[in-house]
Amino acid sequence: MSTLALTAEKIRLPEIELDEPPPRPKAAARPKRAMSPRAKILLFGIPVLALAAVAVSSWLSYAAHFEETDDAFIEADVHPVSSRITGDVLEILVEDNQLVAKGQPLARLDPRDYEMKLAFAKTTLEQAAAQIPQAEAALARAQAAGREAAAKVNVTVAQLEKARLDFDRAEKLYTNEGRAISRQDLDSAKAAFDSATANQTAAMASQEASTAGVRAAEADLVVAKAGRDHAQAVVDDAELQLSYTVLRAPDAGRVGKRTLQTGQHVQPGQALLAIVSRDNWVVANFKENQLSHMRAGQPVEIEIDAIHGQRFQGHVDSFSPGTGAKFTLLPPDNATGNYTKIVQRLPVKIRLDASEAQAFASQLSPGLSVIATVRVKP
Repeated sequence: MSTLALTAEKIRLPEIELDEPPPRPKAAARPKRAMSPRAKILLFGIPVLALAAVAVSSWLSYAAHFEETDDAFIEADVHPVSSRITGDVLEILVEDNQLVAKGQPLARLDPRDYEMKLAFAKTTLEQAAAQIPQAEAALARAQAAGREAAAKVNVTVAQLEKARLDFDRAEKLYTNEGRAISRQDLDSAKAAFDSATANQTAAMASQEASTAGVRAAEADLVVAKAGRDHAQAVVDDAELQLSYTVLRAPDAGRVGKRTLQTGQHVQPGQALLAIVSRDNWVVANFKENQLSHMRAGQPVEIEIDAIHGQRFQGHVDSFSPGTGAKFTLLPPDNATGNYTKIVQRLPVKIRLDASEAQAFASQLSPGLSVIATVRVKP
């Protein structure tokens, strides 16, 4: 045995009795490793990006069905009211922004000058009308004279025929029957024949004169009737000029831009006020690259800046025959050499649904800004 083993056997340690073995000390908890920023980005960013991509894709797919523009405005017919005659304003019958009906009086001009012209024209008409019976009577006399001249011609024709026959018999008796009658009787028959011939010529001349007189009387009657018609036209014109002393509304709508004042001297064509029609529509200026799928009749959703929280429905009515730039006072000339492409805009007319437009008629005014969204795909 080795020295160490012998020593261990010789040394005996006292035995200690323990109820239970002492607890083993717990190992210290290992600290958790912190997640790096890159791992966080990968853990949370990828799902977010995926959701964003899905959302953007869905939105783009949805937006492809619509075309929208905020370059849009409400439009309406604006009827300028001006005077057609010269005159002084006697009375104004409407107020600013008042609703008027078609044909409603708006103002009155001083009518006295035009009333005098109408009275003078009526007097001239009466004089012209009085000349027609005189011309008709003259025509009747001329026609009677013509009939009388025609009867005289018929008489002279008969007398001439008798004289001719008498002369022929007398000539035969004188030449063929051995001078059964005297030379004096033959000369008398010849004179009677010549006289009948002259009478017929005179009667025919008288008939021609009578015919000319009839034509002259007919012409006088035509002139008299023309004078009456001319006088009637003057009366009609005077009545029309007198009617212009009352300015009337050309259409139903609201009064706007009133510059008319009592006592004002107005001239023909001078703008005095305007009537804004209650028939409204929208003109939306879409870019040319938004028009490829746009068609008439497509539904439109309309938002009006002046009416918050209300969306109007409408439809595409028609397209302008040219871009806005083409109808400017000085259209661009792209053949000058310096050309820069600019996206053009085409005005599109949009009609509002009648029920909604009527319900908000008092709030719809030309020039209000609009956002128009056209559904170009179902």
